[in-house]
Amino acid sequence: MPETGGLTPEPASELFTDLPRGRFLRDSRFGRVLHRGTISYREARATDSLHLVVEGDRVVAHLDRIAPLALDHRGRRRRYAPARVLAHNLAALAGEVGELLTGRPHARHELACERVWVDDDERHTGGDDGPAEERLPFNVADEAVHLLDSDVEPWSIHLELRLTGRLDDDRLRRAVGAALARHPMARARKAPWRWTDHQYHWDIAPIPDVDPLRVVECADDAALARARASLQSLSVPLAEAPPLRLRLAHHPDGDVVMLNANHAATDGHGALRFLRSVARAYAGVEDPVPHLDLLAARNLSAGLAAQDLASVLRRRVALLEKLRDLAVAPARLAPVGGEDRPGYGFHLRSLTAAETEALVHLDHAGTLNDLLLAALNLAIGGWNVEHGARCGRVSVLVPANLRPRAWRQEVVGNFTLMARVSTSPRHRTSAARALEAVTAQTRRKKRTGMGTALVELLGASPLLPLWVKQGLSRLIALTGNRLVDTAILSNLGRLDEPFDFGPHGGHSTDVHFTAPGRMPCGLSVGVVTADGRLHLAFRYC
Repeated sequence: MPETGGLTPEPASELFTDLPRGRFLRDSRFGRVLHRGTISYREARATDSLHLVVEGDRVVAHLDRIAPLALDHRGRRRRYAPARVLAHNLAALAGEVGELLTGRPHARHELACERVWVDDDERHTGGDDGPAEERLPFNVADEAVHLLDSDVEPWSIHLELRLTGRLDDDRLRRAVGAALARHPMARARKAPWRWTDHQYHWDIAPIPDVDPLRVVECADDAALARARASLQSLSVPLAEAPPLRLRLAHHPDGDVVMLNANHAATDGHGALRFLRSVARAYAGVEDPVPHLDLLAARNLSAGLAAQDLASVLRRRVALLEKLRDLAVAPARLAPVGGEDRPGYGFHLRSLTAAETEALVHLDHAGTLNDLLLAALNLAIGGWNVEHGARCGRVSVLVPANLRPRAWRQEVVGNFTLMARVSTSPRHRTSAARALEAVTAQTRRKKRTGMGTALVELLGASPLLPLWVKQGLSRLIALTGNRLVDTAILSNLGRLDEPFDFGPHGGHSTDVHFTAPGRMPCGLSVGVVTADGRLHLAFRYC
């Protein structure tokens, strides 16, 4: 089965043979000049005329408020009339200007003719999905990520599994379709919005718009690295469902399944849960999911916005700490080599089971994550000193999973808010002092609530129109990017079980993950403990 099915101009012309005869007219030679290399049909109407154009493997349909054709009294085309052509083009131009100002498409729909596989038996099943079609508002994490997203440095969740076996392409495609059916946010697309709107919304598509899976052959690790960088440097569009893309890389040492999910739609834990569903569907085993009110569960503000005096004061202090950071610019990693171009690179490392065990049982006051944070702060400080770069305040962003314990590793979506942990040169004089400083900060932030500053900031502007919020997000650069951290450390924790694709597909031997790292935050470190081994992934711009 090919990955995508398409319509070429020849079969496409057969597609239109069933159009009502006399109602749709094929373009003249002049019309084909305007739409070179296409097949074009116009509805024989002077106004509100449906125009169908086939462009390779895409069928584009739009409504012409003013048709460019002069028609006789029977509604038949006689010729392109210059006055009507001019009026038609001016109307189209006005629509495009309106779209730029409002962000809302003007009665135009583009249909990509790609194969989308969804198992009919799975399409309308699932535990945490509600109606086949529904609309959900962006929560505070969705909105923050989306406002800061960039096509050049996309905010993508990178997750990949290396397997012991070889997967069947078609069977995996069906498994992906089944997983999409299980998780509503995996089928989400951003709804059209007006300039007067105050909030973005998700439309939950009943079935996907495009096939998200591609298969690549990777003869060696270099080819695999290129496939990884290409996928993760892709900005996944939110206008079509699903908001994620996958690659199945056939490699001599075992297949690799790679996922790029737009971070506005899900966090790392949600990406893990989605791939868990893919593995279970491929293996043909049960995939229970919790029954939740998705609208209520996604409201992160409700759980953090207690209005008692102590809670309000804690949120105000957290916000003031963020504003305080404007006074002292964070350190930046000293660049060595490289070039200024878009895209991401990756380095993947894994500890042995013995090394992981020694690290977990190291005698220290904090958690394993505190240990990793201290090590990253020391590594950045040491790197900059070695390369003659200034290194004052090192600021590391730390995501916190806000899912309740009952469904800690469940539900696709954003349930993560960020906290900041910083060290100064005096904290980095020794490993013990760095660990002490980091542990003290993380303990305090856990008491006051992780991510409360973001909730306070976005919660203070619910009535701002979206175009104002978009403009404010672009003002961050005017601060000298003082609110942008030196690096990110994101730890998904210990996986309870390996990803098992059944006897033929095999199980996962390595699991690597990273959160996005947009310049000038040029480094993102992702951590997962799987099969008793700590897996580290380093993403850089």
